[in-house]
Amino acid sequence: MTGPSPSDAAGRRETTQILGLAEGVSPASLSGIPYSLFRALDRRFPAVRRLDYSLRGPARLAVAAATFRPSRAIWRARFHTSRLSHRALSRTLARRLGELDEECDLALQVLGWVRGQPRPYALYVDQTRLMAERGWPEWMPLARGERPQLLALERSMYEGASHLFTMGTPARDSLVGEYGVDPSRIAVVGGGLSFETLPSQSRISQAPTILFVGRDFERKGGDCLLRAFQRVRAQLPEATLQIVGVSDRIPGEGVIDHGKISSRERLSELYAGARVFCLPSRYEPYGLALIEAMAHGVPCVGATVESIPEILDEGKAGVLVPPGDEEALADALLALLTDDELAGSLGSAGRQRVEAELTWDHVAERMTPALRSVTSPS
Repeated sequence: MTGPSPSDAAGRRETTQILGLAEGVSPASLSGIPYSLFRALDRRFPAVRRLDYSLRGPARLAVAAATFRPSRAIWRARFHTSRLSHRALSRTLARRLGELDEECDLALQVLGWVRGQPRPYALYVDQTRLMAERGWPEWMPLARGERPQLLALERSMYEGASHLFTMGTPARDSLVGEYGVDPSRIAVVGGGLSFETLPSQSRISQAPTILFVGRDFERKGGDCLLRAFQRVRAQLPEATLQIVGVSDRIPGEGVIDHGKISSRERLSELYAGARVFCLPSRYEPYGLALIEAMAHGVPCVGATVESIPEILDEGKAGVLVPPGDEEALADALLALLTDDELAGSLGSAGRQRVEAELTWDHVAERMTPALRSVTSPS
């Protein structure tokens, strides 16, 4: 169980039968978000039935071949966001829905853009297409004519939903301001800790170690962090920067590149050994790695983009810096590396914030009233 269950649904278990829809429901899919959320909902409702509509076998190979681009990043984006992938995913969803042998009261789709959800349905959203297009255009490499079609399909998906849950306020604002969704149909419910159990709070490390975790190095501001780290090293030559999740090797004095780490236990050890966690993203739909670091009591530095300020409680549970500002980033890192009182205070504030609001059980609790109301007689 990920942390304590807040109020344990006021001592009673809900009766709504939920069908969970996602493009992958394993711990490794979509940052583990569907897996973690469905598990939390299992603790409040009758067991959530999972339906995975991800592409497999010949269908996956066909879409991969049709969307191929020499750039792996563009290929990956085309595979997930093109009109072709939308059609293939929607067909897969329809086929797998047809194979079900029992009905549910409500379908809950977690992330992704697809059509054909069984009604009534609710959506759990981290970003909209327009958010992604504006914040990181590389994620939306659409061919001519695709964009209006896909935006129309996305808008239709939102219009058909009985309720929409967003991870952060930016997604809600996009739904209201750019897609015309009635604010009364939206609830901002946040995200939660991806670890199975709430880790023991670490003491503030005395080693001047900065930790970065993320696959998309440039989008997450890794290049800015490298430049800021050189400024840090000029004043703290013993400082090290540990990098996790990046495929390409990252060179540099004092840089320790761990590559991809699949072991949650090993990742937890790295969090526990870090003095500072840094996520200086240029675009970040939410930022679950910050919650992981906060859960370990590690003080965090994040950029003032999308939901990062919300996660860090507007600077009360971490230091916020403008994206791309390597000087401000270096100053924030040096402050946390050299000031034990500041590091300890922010580390404790982050841990308390996770315990109070940022577990998946808290997310499920915030979702429950709307999930219940969708299927309750009026």
